[in-house]
Amino acid sequence: MDLKLSKYIIPSIISMVLIGTYTNIDGFFIGNTAGDDGLAAINIVWPIVALITSIGTGIGVGGSVMLGSFRGRDDNKSAEQIKTTMLLMLLVVGVISGLLLWIVSRPLLELMGASGRVLAYSVDYSDIICLGSVFQIMGSGLVVLLRNEQKTYFSMFCCIAGLIVHLLLDILLVENYALGGVAVSTVASQAVVMIMSLFALRFDIKAKIKKNNIISILKASTSPLGINFVPSVVLLFTNYFALLSGGTAGVSAYAVMSYAVYTFDYIYQGVCDGIQPIISYCWGAGNQTDKKRAVRAAVIILAAFTILFILITPGLIFIMPELFAVSDAAAKMMNTGFVIYAVSYPFKAIVKFICSYYYSCGKTKLSNVLIYIDPVIFTPMLLAVLSKLFGINGVWLSMTLAQALVAALGLSLLYKKHSNK
Repeated sequence: MDLKLSKYIIPSIISMVLIGTYTNIDGFFIGNTAGDDGLAAINIVWPIVALITSIGTGIGVGGSVMLGSFRGRDDNKSAEQIKTTMLLMLLVVGVISGLLLWIVSRPLLELMGASGRVLAYSVDYSDIICLGSVFQIMGSGLVVLLRNEQKTYFSMFCCIAGLIVHLLLDILLVENYALGGVAVSTVASQAVVMIMSLFALRFDIKAKIKKNNIISILKASTSPLGINFVPSVVLLFTNYFALLSGGTAGVSAYAVMSYAVYTFDYIYQGVCDGIQPIISYCWGAGNQTDKKRAVRAAVIILAAFTILFILITPGLIFIMPELFAVSDAAAKMMNTGFVIYAVSYPFKAIVKFICSYYYSCGKTKLSNVLIYIDPVIFTPMLLAVLSKLFGINGVWLSMTLAQALVAALGLSLLYKKHSNK
C-alpha cells in the first residue's frame, strides 16, 4: 500500500470541502428565494439529512477500518469479504432507513419546532430526501471505500461531478420549486456519485458475506457515524433554544453561521478521514513509524487550518448576512455569534482528531465516549442554563463551552492512555 500522506489527505480535504459547499449553495438559493422561513426550514430538517449521510459514512468508514487492517496483515481474502458485505449493507440499510424516516419525518419536524410556512417548506424537502436516501447512503459510503482502495483522486472527482450536477439543478429548480427543488438536486447529485463509484470499484463476486462481518462493521461504524451526525443532534437542540431566545430570526442566524462553521468541521473531518486509511493499515501491519508520521502531519495541518479559520472570521461577519439575505435582526445576532464561535475552533479540531484516531485503530469505545457525551449531557445542559442567563448569546456560548469540555476530556483520556504505557 502506498502510504504517501498527500495522496490521502489532499483529496479527502477537497472532497469534504465540496460536501460542505453543497449546503452553502443550497443556503444561498434558499435565502434569496424563501428568506428567513426557508433558511429556518432547512436548518430544522437538517438533522434528518445528516443522519442519512452519516449512516453511509459510518458504514463506509467502519468497514474501511477493518478493510485497511486486513490489508495491513496481507489477508486479502478477508478484505474482499468486507468489501462485498459493505456494498450489501449500504444498499439494504439505504432502502430501509429511507422508508422509516419518510414515515416519521413530519412528526419529527413538528417536534423540532417547525410550524406554518416553515413546516410546509420542511416537509417538501424531507419527503424527497428520505425517499431518495438510498442514493445518498450508498454514495457517501462508496466514496470512503474508494479512498481506502487507493482511488483517492477518483473519489474527489466523484464529489466534483456531484457538486456540478447539484449546482446546475439548483439553478434550474429552486426558483420554481423552492426547497423541493433543492432536495431533488441533492438526491440526483448523490446518485451520480454512487454510479461513478460503482463503476470504479471492483468486487469479488465469489467473496462470501458473513454474519460476523456484518456485526463487526456495525460495531466499527458507531464512532464514524456519530462523529458525522452528532453536530446535527447538537443543531437540533440549538435550533430549539435559538427559536425560544430569538424567534425565526435566531434560527435563521444560526443556519447561516452553520454554513461557515460546518464547512470548517468538514475540513477538519477531511484531514482526519485522510489519515484514516494509513492509520488503519499501519494498525494492522504493526507499523508504528508511519502511523506516528501520519499523526504528526494531521496535527500540524489541523493547527494551520484553525489559525486560518480564526483569521477569516471578521470577513464572515461582514459578508455572510448580505450574501444569504437574512433579516436585520438575524444579522445583528450573527455579529456576536461568529466571534463566540471562533473560540471553539481549536477545541473542535482536538475533538475530531482524537475521536478519529481512536476509531481508526479499532478503539471504538473510547471514541464513542467522546462523541456521544456532548449531545447527551454537555450541550443540552449548557443550552438550558446559558440561554436563560444570556439569551441568544448564551446559545452561541453553549456551543463553545461544550466543545471545550469534550476536548478537555479527550486530552485527559489520551494522556492517561500514554502515561499508562
